Amino acid sequence: MRPIAFTLELEGEAVPLGGGRFWVETRAASPARPPEIGDGHVVCRRELELLDDGSLVQSGELAFGVADSLTFRARGALAASPDPARRHGTAVLEVTGGRGRLAGVQGYVTSNFLLADDGGLTDHHLGLLFLDDKGGIT
Repeated sequence: MRPIAFTLELEGEAVPLGGGRFWVETRAASPARPPEIGDGHVVCRRELELLDDGSLVQSGELAFGVADSLTFRARGALAASPDPARRHGTAVLEVTGGRGRLAGVQGYVTSNFLLADDGGLTDHHLGLLFLDDKGGIT
């Protein structure tokens, strides 16, 4: 297994579904990707649920183009920020699977994000993935 580290800045929207649940879709502000993965177009789609105590759970997919993606589940928290129009959240995304050149991937991605009152979401990811040299990226 070999490690691949990456950072991403994603922007998008959190759409309320009711009951503290949101559908979130964010995209890299400019073409970006971890070395050797994908085609530069990064999209993160996930369902996020806010719990009464301020914690959150989410699950979804982080796609690095058409062929390479990973799935994840996450736990985190969302709280007030110094900016009254935004809440500040953090989460740790545990990788649960992958496809394409990310088949067999393992690892974690940390998410540090701002959720605006209008649903706008800016998300910063720091990831460390482990790929099997036999089945993943060569």
